[in-house]
Amino acid sequence: MAWFQTKHPFKATLGVLQPYLRDASDGWTLALHALAAGDDFTAQARALGAATAEVHLALASAFPVGEPGENGRTAAAMTERLAAAAHCVPALQRYVPGLRTAFAALTTCDAGPPAQRIHGDLHLGQVLRAGREWFVIDFEGEPSRPLSERRSAHSPVRDIAGMLRSFDYAARQHRPWRPEWARRCREAYCAGYAARAGWDPRKKHGLLRAYETDRAVYEVLYEARHRPDWLPVPMAAIERLAVRGD
Repeated sequence: MAWFQTKHPFKATLGVLQPYLRDASDGWTLALHALAAGDDFTAQARALGAATAEVHLALASAFPVGEPGENGRTAAAMTERLAAAAHCVPALQRYVPGLRTAFAALTTCDAGPPAQRIHGDLHLGQVLRAGREWFVIDFEGEPSRPLSERRSAHSPVRDIAGMLRSFDYAARQHRPWRPEWARRCREAYCAGYAARAGWDPRKKHGLLRAYETDRAVYEVLYEARHRPDWLPVPMAAIERLAVRGD
Protein backbone atom coordinates (compact mmCIF):
# COMPACT_ATOMS: atom_id res chain seq x y z
CA MET A 1 0.00 0.00 0.00
CA ALA A 2 1.30 3.45 -0.88
CA TRP A 3 0.08 7.02 -1.18
CA PHE A 4 1.40 10.40 -2.15
CA GLN A 5 0.54 14.00 -1.45
CA THR A 6 0.15 16.81 -3.94
CA LYS A 7 -0.47 20.52 -3.77
CA HIS A 8 -4.01 20.09 -5.09
CA PRO A 9 -6.75 20.87 -2.54
CA PHE A 10 -8.85 17.81 -3.40
CA LYS A 11 -8.45 14.11 -2.65
CA ALA A 12 -8.84 11.34 -5.20
CA THR A 13 -8.92 7.56 -4.99
CA LEU A 14 -6.49 6.02 -7.48
CA GLY A 15 -7.09 2.36 -6.75
CA VAL A 16 -9.33 -0.02 -4.84
CA LEU A 17 -8.39 -3.43 -3.47
CA GLN A 18 -11.23 -5.95 -3.60
CA PRO A 19 -11.50 -9.66 -2.79
CA TYR A 20 -11.61 -12.15 -5.64
CA LEU A 21 -14.89 -14.05 -5.76
CA ARG A 22 -14.10 -17.55 -6.94
CA ASP A 23 -16.75 -19.25 -9.08
CA ALA A 24 -19.04 -16.21 -8.99
CA SER A 25 -21.76 -15.74 -11.62
CA ASP A 26 -23.45 -12.48 -12.55
CA GLY A 27 -27.15 -12.05 -11.91
CA TRP A 28 -28.03 -11.59 -15.57
CA THR A 29 -26.56 -14.96 -16.54
CA LEU A 30 -28.21 -16.69 -13.59
CA ALA A 31 -31.59 -15.17 -14.43
CA LEU A 32 -31.38 -16.24 -18.07
CA HIS A 33 -30.38 -19.76 -17.06
CA ALA A 34 -33.36 -19.94 -14.70
CA LEU A 35 -35.69 -18.77 -17.45
CA ALA A 36 -34.31 -21.28 -19.95
CA ALA A 37 -34.67 -24.13 -17.45
CA GLY A 38 -38.12 -23.04 -16.29
CA ASP A 39 -36.77 -22.65 -12.75
CA ASP A 40 -38.14 -20.37 -10.07
CA PHE A 41 -35.96 -17.33 -9.30
CA THR A 42 -37.94 -15.74 -6.49
CA ALA A 43 -35.66 -16.94 -3.68
CA GLN A 44 -32.66 -15.40 -5.41
CA ALA A 45 -34.63 -12.21 -6.11
CA ARG A 46 -35.66 -11.93 -2.46
CA ALA A 47 -32.07 -12.38 -1.31
CA LEU A 48 -30.96 -9.78 -3.85
CA GLY A 49 -33.50 -7.32 -2.47
CA ALA A 50 -32.11 -7.86 1.02
CA ALA A 51 -28.56 -7.38 -0.28
CA THR A 52 -29.58 -4.13 -1.97
CA ALA A 53 -31.02 -2.85 1.30
CA GLU A 54 -27.80 -3.75 3.10
CA VAL A 55 -25.78 -1.81 0.54
CA HIS A 56 -28.04 1.22 0.96
CA LEU A 57 -27.72 1.03 4.74
CA ALA A 58 -23.93 0.80 4.46
CA LEU A 59 -23.77 3.77 2.09
CA ALA A 60 -26.03 5.79 4.38
CA SER A 61 -23.67 5.14 7.29
CA ALA A 62 -20.53 5.97 5.28
CA PHE A 63 -21.70 9.16 3.52
CA PRO A 64 -23.83 12.13 4.61
CA VAL A 65 -27.57 11.59 4.33
CA GLY A 66 -29.72 14.47 3.14
CA GLU A 67 -33.35 15.34 3.55
CA PRO A 68 -35.99 13.45 1.58
CA GLY A 69 -35.81 14.49 -2.04
CA GLU A 70 -37.72 17.52 -3.28
CA ASN A 71 -40.29 15.80 -5.46
CA GLY A 72 -41.10 18.92 -7.44
CA ARG A 73 -37.49 19.38 -8.50
CA THR A 74 -37.13 15.66 -9.22
CA ALA A 75 -40.28 15.67 -11.36
CA ALA A 76 -39.02 18.66 -13.33
CA ALA A 77 -35.68 16.95 -14.03
CA MET A 78 -37.42 13.75 -15.13
CA THR A 79 -39.76 15.69 -17.42
CA GLU A 80 -36.80 17.46 -18.97
CA ARG A 81 -35.03 14.15 -19.64
CA LEU A 82 -38.22 12.79 -21.21
CA ALA A 83 -38.46 15.75 -23.58
CA ALA A 84 -34.82 15.34 -24.62
CA ALA A 85 -35.24 11.60 -25.20
CA ALA A 86 -38.44 12.06 -27.21
CA HIS A 87 -36.64 14.55 -29.43
CA CYS A 88 -33.99 11.92 -30.21
CA VAL A 89 -36.31 8.89 -30.42
CA PRO A 90 -39.51 9.71 -32.37
CA ALA A 91 -41.17 6.43 -31.30
CA LEU A 92 -41.32 7.83 -27.78
CA GLN A 93 -43.30 10.94 -28.66
CA ARG A 94 -46.78 9.40 -28.70
CA TYR A 95 -46.34 8.28 -25.09
CA VAL A 96 -45.08 11.58 -23.70
CA PRO A 97 -48.45 12.79 -22.29
CA GLY A 98 -49.01 9.55 -20.38
CA LEU A 99 -45.45 9.44 -19.07
CA ARG A 100 -45.68 13.01 -17.85
CA THR A 101 -48.51 11.99 -15.54
CA ALA A 102 -46.11 9.68 -13.69
CA PHE A 103 -43.75 12.58 -13.08
CA ALA A 104 -46.51 15.06 -12.25
CA ALA A 105 -47.86 12.64 -9.63
CA LEU A 106 -44.59 13.00 -7.74
CA THR A 107 -45.69 16.41 -6.53
CA THR A 108 -48.54 14.82 -4.56
CA CYS A 109 -46.49 11.90 -3.18
CA ASP A 110 -44.90 11.85 0.25
CA ALA A 111 -41.23 12.75 0.22
CA GLY A 112 -40.11 9.16 0.61
CA PRO A 113 -36.82 7.96 2.13
CA PRO A 114 -33.97 10.44 2.68
CA ALA A 115 -31.61 11.16 -0.19
CA GLN A 116 -28.28 9.33 0.10
CA ARG A 117 -25.42 7.93 -1.92
CA ILE A 118 -26.70 5.08 -4.05
CA HIS A 119 -25.32 2.67 -6.64
CA GLY A 120 -26.76 4.68 -9.50
CA ASP A 121 -26.89 2.01 -12.22
CA LEU A 122 -28.20 -1.10 -10.52
CA HIS A 123 -29.27 -4.06 -12.64
CA LEU A 124 -28.70 -7.81 -12.84
CA GLY A 125 -25.40 -7.37 -14.65
CA GLN A 126 -24.02 -5.38 -11.71
CA VAL A 127 -24.39 -8.12 -9.11
CA LEU A 128 -22.49 -11.35 -8.52
CA ARG A 129 -23.67 -14.51 -6.80
CA ALA A 130 -21.00 -16.48 -4.95
CA GLY A 131 -22.20 -19.37 -2.85
CA ARG A 132 -25.38 -18.16 -1.15
CA GLU A 133 -24.46 -14.48 -1.16
CA TRP A 134 -25.02 -11.57 -3.52
CA PHE A 135 -22.31 -8.98 -4.09
CA VAL A 136 -22.90 -5.60 -5.73
CA ILE A 137 -20.19 -4.27 -8.07
CA ASP A 138 -19.44 -1.29 -10.35
CA PHE A 139 -20.45 1.74 -8.32
CA GLU A 140 -19.55 4.31 -10.97
CA GLY A 141 -23.21 5.04 -11.80
CA GLU A 142 -24.73 5.66 -15.22
CA PRO A 143 -21.82 6.58 -17.52
CA SER A 144 -23.90 9.15 -19.41
CA ARG A 145 -24.52 11.27 -16.31
CA PRO A 146 -22.00 13.91 -15.10
CA LEU A 147 -19.66 12.77 -12.33
CA SER A 148 -20.99 15.42 -9.96
CA GLU A 149 -24.51 14.03 -10.38
CA ARG A 150 -23.36 10.44 -9.92
CA ARG A 151 -21.65 11.35 -6.64
CA SER A 152 -24.56 13.34 -5.22
CA ALA A 153 -27.35 12.03 -3.00
CA HIS A 154 -30.44 10.48 -4.58
CA SER A 155 -33.47 8.53 -3.47
CA PRO A 156 -32.69 4.81 -2.99
CA VAL A 157 -35.91 4.19 -4.95
CA ARG A 158 -33.87 4.93 -8.06
CA ASP A 159 -31.72 1.83 -7.52
CA ILE A 160 -34.78 -0.29 -6.77
CA ALA A 161 -36.44 0.84 -9.99
CA GLY A 162 -33.32 -0.06 -11.95
CA MET A 163 -33.37 -3.62 -10.66
CA LEU A 164 -37.10 -4.01 -11.29
CA ARG A 165 -36.54 -2.95 -14.88
CA SER A 166 -33.75 -5.52 -15.15
CA PHE A 167 -36.10 -8.37 -14.25
CA ASP A 168 -38.34 -7.21 -17.09
CA TYR A 169 -35.36 -7.15 -19.46
CA ALA A 170 -34.46 -10.72 -18.51
CA ALA A 171 -38.02 -12.00 -18.91
CA ARG A 172 -38.20 -10.55 -22.42
CA GLN A 173 -35.15 -12.52 -23.53
CA HIS A 174 -37.19 -15.71 -23.25
CA ARG A 175 -39.54 -16.85 -26.02
CA PRO A 176 -42.39 -16.76 -25.34
CA TRP A 177 -42.11 -13.72 -23.08
CA ARG A 178 -42.51 -14.53 -19.37
CA PRO A 179 -44.26 -11.52 -17.75
CA GLU A 180 -45.42 -13.61 -14.80
CA TRP A 181 -41.79 -14.60 -14.07
CA ALA A 182 -40.82 -10.92 -14.00
CA ARG A 183 -43.79 -10.04 -11.77
CA ARG A 184 -42.91 -12.71 -9.21
CA CYS A 185 -39.26 -11.63 -9.16
CA ARG A 186 -40.22 -7.99 -8.72
CA GLU A 187 -42.51 -8.84 -5.80
CA ALA A 188 -39.88 -11.05 -4.15
CA TYR A 189 -37.15 -8.44 -4.61
CA CYS A 190 -39.26 -5.72 -2.98
CA ALA A 191 -40.21 -8.07 -0.14
CA GLY A 192 -36.55 -8.87 0.50
CA TYR A 193 -35.69 -5.18 0.45
CA ALA A 194 -38.49 -4.33 2.87
CA ALA A 195 -37.40 -7.02 5.33
CA ARG A 196 -33.96 -5.40 5.71
CA ALA A 197 -34.61 -1.72 5.06
CA GLY A 198 -37.65 -1.31 7.29
CA TRP A 199 -39.82 0.25 4.59
CA ASP A 200 -41.58 -1.34 1.63
CA PRO A 201 -40.95 0.05 -1.87
CA ARG A 202 -44.34 -1.29 -2.97
CA LYS A 203 -46.03 1.14 -0.59
CA LYS A 204 -44.30 4.04 -2.37
CA HIS A 205 -46.19 3.42 -5.61
CA GLY A 206 -46.03 6.98 -6.91
CA LEU A 207 -42.30 7.26 -6.28
CA LEU A 208 -41.59 3.83 -7.70
CA ARG A 209 -43.65 4.44 -10.84
CA ALA A 210 -41.89 7.76 -11.50
CA TYR A 211 -38.40 6.34 -11.04
CA GLU A 212 -39.19 3.25 -13.10
CA THR A 213 -40.57 5.49 -15.85
CA ASP A 214 -37.45 7.65 -15.74
CA ARG A 215 -35.30 4.53 -16.00
CA ALA A 216 -37.29 3.22 -18.96
CA VAL A 217 -36.86 6.56 -20.74
CA TYR A 218 -33.10 6.31 -20.20
CA GLU A 219 -33.17 2.75 -21.57
CA VAL A 220 -35.02 3.83 -24.71
CA LEU A 221 -32.41 6.47 -25.45
CA TYR A 222 -29.54 4.09 -24.68
CA GLU A 223 -30.88 1.26 -26.83
CA ALA A 224 -31.70 3.60 -29.73
CA ARG A 225 -28.11 4.80 -29.72
CA HIS A 226 -26.22 1.58 -28.99
CA ARG A 227 -28.44 -1.51 -29.44
CA PRO A 228 -31.39 -0.77 -31.75
CA ASP A 229 -32.41 -4.45 -31.78
CA TRP A 230 -33.13 -4.18 -28.05
CA LEU A 231 -35.33 -1.08 -28.35
CA PRO A 232 -38.62 -3.06 -28.19
CA VAL A 233 -37.80 -4.13 -24.61
CA PRO A 234 -37.94 -0.68 -22.97
CA MET A 235 -40.60 0.49 -25.43
CA ALA A 236 -42.93 -2.23 -24.11
CA ALA A 237 -42.37 -0.88 -20.60
CA ILE A 238 -42.97 2.66 -21.83
CA GLU A 239 -46.34 1.62 -23.23
CA ARG A 240 -47.27 -0.16 -20.00
CA LEU A 241 -46.27 2.79 -17.82
CA ALA A 242 -47.91 5.38 -20.07
CA VAL A 243 -51.18 3.56 -20.71
CA ARG A 244 -51.81 1.44 -17.61
CA GLY A 245 -49.57 3.27 -15.17
CA ASP A 246 -48.38 0.08 -13.43
